[in-house]
Amino acid sequence: MKLILSFNFLLAFIYPQSNYFDIASGDSREIIHASSLWLSGSPMIDPMAKNRFFLEIGSSSSLLTNNKYKYPNIDIGIKVTKNLSVIHKAYGFRSDQEHAQIIGGGLQYYFGSTDSLDWNATVQRIDLKGLKYFSLSSLSIDLRKWYVWRDFKFRLGMGSNYFKERIFSNTDVLPAKVKGKINFIGFDCSFPLGTFKLGLENHITTSMIISTIFLQKEIF
Repeated sequence: MKLILSFNFLLAFIYPQSNYFDIASGDSREIIHASSLWLSGSPMIDPMAKNRFFLEIGSSSSLLTNNKYKYPNIDIGIKVTKNLSVIHKAYGFRSDQEHAQIIGGGLQYYFGSTDSLDWNATVQRIDLKGLKYFSLSSLSIDLRKWYVWRDFKFRLGMGSNYFKERIFSNTDVLPAKVKGKINFIGFDCSFPLGTFKLGLENHITTSMIISTIFLQKEIF
């Protein structure tokens, strides 16, 4: 019951109330880049964790942008072996008149010395659908190194986000199809909070930062 109440509270906190996908009236390229960088976020699954099922809920916000963007996150992770996890996103939300749908998944592979899997590589493909003006596909590849300091755990590395966007409306702000690549630095940290983990994930580029506060629970 405490788990359900905690996640419901966090969902109420992160639920977006404004329209961040209106490329007809906003900064279209900034909206596309911020949305794609948000989709490239992945759950911070500890390579040395003993549990196999992970639920992570968070809220992403943009920094260094002309407008403020805020997005919800729900990630599921399942460790299928000591070195491999399957990650998945499948949820929807309403933002003003938009009904965004997020679906996709990928893999996290852990490697390193025999007693410490302190590196992880992530590959995932996430689609954003259900919007009035555009759809977006995001493929992200990143490599991270894990560090431990007292009760804190950190991930540091870099990656690339490849996106494809299709315009549905008759607006002239962008071509009918847009492809691009965003390179980013990833810096994340987490610490235990009772039976949960509270953390902060950051994707940093030369023009913006997508920062995500999250709450994670290892189920079993």
